[in-house]
Amino acid sequence: MNTKLTIGVLIGIIAVLVIILTLTLTQNNSSTTNDTQNIILTRFDKKDIKRLNELVQRHNNGDGDYLMLIPPVIDGGYWIYDVRSNGKEITWTIDNTRDGMSAENDRGKKVYQCKSISLNEKSDSYEYMLDKCENLGDKSIPIFRISK
Repeated sequence: MNTKLTIGVLIGIIAVLVIILTLTLTQNNSSTTNDTQNIILTRFDKKDIKRLNELVQRHNNGDGDYLMLIPPVIDGGYWIYDVRSNGKEITWTIDNTRDGMSAENDRGKKVYQCKSISLNEKSDSYEYMLDKCENLGDKSIPIFRISK
């Protein structure tokens, strides 16, 4: 009788462990999906604007962040913006190598290393500016614009 009781207890423990493992894996996969949706912006709706503004705020607070911006294609190919901040410097890479409509001499990757980023909200758009960039002195660069 002790053997039957022991086997029943083992089966119960295994069933509980399987349930816990399943729940853990499900939660990890859903949070990974949400993280990916939060770092790759493609719609540029209010949610994406909010996330881009969060990157600006995090950088200004000295916190790091990462975003990839892929605007919709109207004519030609994709321009991909890779934005990395460690809270002290921001690296903004523009890659238009996939755009067949870009002029041959303008196609490639441009990398900006800057100390600060800011948001200039206008009546019809949000304009993101890079400041204190290497090799550009005090010149501000309007790097990205989203219509309201």
